[in-house]
Amino acid sequence: MKIINLILLMTFAFANGLAQTTPNDLGGISLNVVLPENNTIPAEANQLLETRLKQIVTRNGIADDGLSERFVITARTSVIQKDVAPTAPPRISQRLEVTFMIGDVVENKIYETASLTLSGIGTNETQAFISAFQNIRADNRIFAEMIEKAKEKITQYYNTNCDKYLQRAKILETDQQFDEAIYTLMQVPNVSEVCYNEAQNLAAEILDKKIKFHVAADEKLQADEQRERDFRMQEYNDAKAREQRDFEFMAKQHDDAAQLSRQRIEANRQAAIEFARNQPKEINPIKIVSLW
Repeated sequence: MKIINLILLMTFAFANGLAQTTPNDLGGISLNVVLPENNTIPAEANQLLETRLKQIVTRNGIADDGLSERFVITARTSVIQKDVAPTAPPRISQRLEVTFMIGDVVENKIYETASLTLSGIGTNETQAFISAFQNIRADNRIFAEMIEKAKEKITQYYNTNCDKYLQRAKILETDQQFDEAIYTLMQVPNVSEVCYNEAQNLAAEILDKKIKFHVAADEKLQADEQRERDFRMQEYNDAKAREQRDFEFMAKQHDDAAQLSRQRIEANRQAAIEFARNQPKEINPIKIVSLW
């Protein structure tokens, strides 16, 4: 019953999520923030750059939910100029060129790019990078333009490849890999309206089949457990019946042996009596008693 209740809860949550989603919701496209390995940027500054990328994504109505690993937004940083002022303490100033990119990591395609030249100054290199990255503003129009153009290409990708997602999900469903099938369909963003609707309808069907599959499996498990209990009970009853039959058999054998023993004793007694009757009387009890 716990399995069934859990599945029903999942169904309600899935249906409720569909009801709250509109076809024009910009959150349908997912962009993952991914930064390349770069040993020249200090870790603290790199974390700030990652935060700024996430702000750009959410500011422009795109989800960073990790639902699809295919499409990413990233940034490459180059140091154009670096100066160290002979002060106490020394001050480092840098000019950076940061190139922002949106692309498809599966097909290794860059969809759109945008660049900014940033300046930063600090008492050390880390502070200089941080100072520069703090000038990245999520509301900069170049990011809105870059994301809008990339979104069109991503939408076109799903429109072109919709059948691949649907067929892939059906194959997974046939193999009873229901969760992966639903995951595949949920990657389709709702900006690709026709494909999105088909994917959502198919996902709902697969979820229904998943529920029926698990309910049937749960019922089969219960039936198997009941059969096992019945089998064990029958084995117990059969063993008790055998014990009773063995006891009755042994008791009967004992009774038969006792009766046979009694019959033998009686036969011997009768034989002894008969033998005694046929013996000559050497003693006259009456005569002896008369002399007492």
